[in-house]
Amino acid sequence: MQAVTVSTSKIFAGEVNEQLLSQALRVYRANLRQATARTKTRSEVNRTKKKWFKQKGTGNARHGAQTPALFVGGGVAHGPTGEQNYHRNLTTKMKLSALRSSLIAQLPNIFIEDKVASVDGKTKTGVKALADKLTADKRVLVIVDDKTPEIVRTYNNLEMVYVTTAERVNVLQTANADTIVMTKKALANLEKRLATAKEQ
Repeated sequence: MQAVTVSTSKIFAGEVNEQLLSQALRVYRANLRQATARTKTRSEVNRTKKKWFKQKGTGNARHGAQTPALFVGGGVAHGPTGEQNYHRNLTTKMKLSALRSSLIAQLPNIFIEDKVASVDGKTKTGVKALADKLTADKRVLVIVDDKTPEIVRTYNNLEMVYVTTAERVNVLQTANADTIVMTKKALANLEKRLATAKEQ
């Protein structure tokens, strides 16, 4: 495999915008969150509403029920409701600029290899195409021009390999990868896609 150099593509011209890259990663991770956690309030807890003890003479505070959050087994105050909205937005230009910054930061780990797309659907073909880039503890991102059924079948059983296209790859995928392998055609498509990205 041949390493990408700065002269290989205009994608890698420029500097990493660390602030934008950090913001984009927070947005992508936030958008992956699902508001599935939910707690019961004091009105929903199935406990007796009977007073714990008489109103006066015990020296204790006046409690009218066993459901408040103060007590073990009571409701939860200000807990998650299952309706939280964690969604965040980025403009298209910001997304593209962040993707460019991520690729620039990953430059030493990016390789151009057309063999990763010339596969027949067999896992051993994919292992051979990735050669020494496929290790047990390294995440490999394969970027192709067209995600054909043969390509999907080839890499589907490789746990640490993720396949995407140049049109859909995002900053979170590139930032999380230990190694990025793309085809020449995918690189050309990335150049077209990032042509409209301006430094933020």
